[in-house]
Amino acid sequence: MSNSTFDPNGPATNTENLFGLPYSISDADLVVIPVPWEVTVSSGSGTSNAPKKVLQSSLQVDLYDADIAESWKSRIVFDKFPANIYDTGRQLNDKARKLSGRINEATGTEEINRACDEMVKWVKTRSSQLLGEGKRVATLGGDHSTCLGLIQALGEFHESFSILQIDAHADLRKSYCGFKNSHASIMHNAMKLQQVNRLVQVGIRDLCGEEAEQIQESDNIITYFDSAYRERLFKGDTWANIVDEIVSTLGPQVYVSFDVDGLSPALCPNTGTLVPGGLEFQEAIYLLKKVGESKDIIGFDLSETGIGSVDGNVSARLLYKMANLSLAGIKSPPHIDIVFHM
Repeated sequence: MSNSTFDPNGPATNTENLFGLPYSISDADLVVIPVPWEVTVSSGSGTSNAPKKVLQSSLQVDLYDADIAESWKSRIVFDKFPANIYDTGRQLNDKARKLSGRINEATGTEEINRACDEMVKWVKTRSSQLLGEGKRVATLGGDHSTCLGLIQALGEFHESFSILQIDAHADLRKSYCGFKNSHASIMHNAMKLQQVNRLVQVGIRDLCGEEAEQIQESDNIITYFDSAYRERLFKGDTWANIVDEIVSTLGPQVYVSFDVDGLSPALCPNTGTLVPGGLEFQEAIYLLKKVGESKDIIGFDLSETGIGSVDGNVSARLLYKMANLSLAGIKSPPHIDIVFHM
């Protein structure tokens, strides 16, 4: 299907691409790399199947975006599904789950760690290739460890950037269950990059003492705990004020890491590690929108999506918004104000 024959108001007919858009890798502005990997998950499983679920759910998303003119012209493309990554992960999932309870079995743990290293290397290589072609890149997990390769690749193209992490968990453990590239260690690993100048966390409500100490002692980590900003809201503060404060802590270039368990459990009922509390959908959208208005979103990930219908629907809509905001930072299309007459 060509751009000239595509009807943005009609039902999706191109089921091979996100949102039914008529674009290919060669003419893409932004490529979403599916990473169907959940080898180190420590609770509920299924997120390795999320990329295909989100692709399917995206076909039901209407393409009009009130914040971005003609958003359907954003050339968003779903990368080729990496069957080898999926197959390797499936083979190792059961072994990793057994080892997580017996982490003294060094030989087995080393095998899992090597496989995780290879996954990260593959994501970095593919991301670097696409970035080198002038495209924006996002990853669609899979567990939260799947985005490390993209963050590493961005470090080779940008001198300095901040990370905005939306998440229920701090993900600052040095390792978890013996796994160094665990989903619980993604931000610990990302902060090793000298190009990452700051980590700003929003929605955190589940962490260990070691992570709390790291947050308290670091000058480069700012954490907006869910309980803390809820208390501010209860006392009369506004989400707009809190978001302005969050945005002010970020540098001009921002990588957004969105673990869906940062949302209210009602919005991600089948994610692996549910935690009560979290952001409502419009709170998250408002935060993303405000980041996009004043910052350049250089890349992003969407991780830990479950395989239920609600999970896929919510994640597809988040993906569309983040992709459009990232590309708007390049193209700066005019904002459209809509007035509804009652």
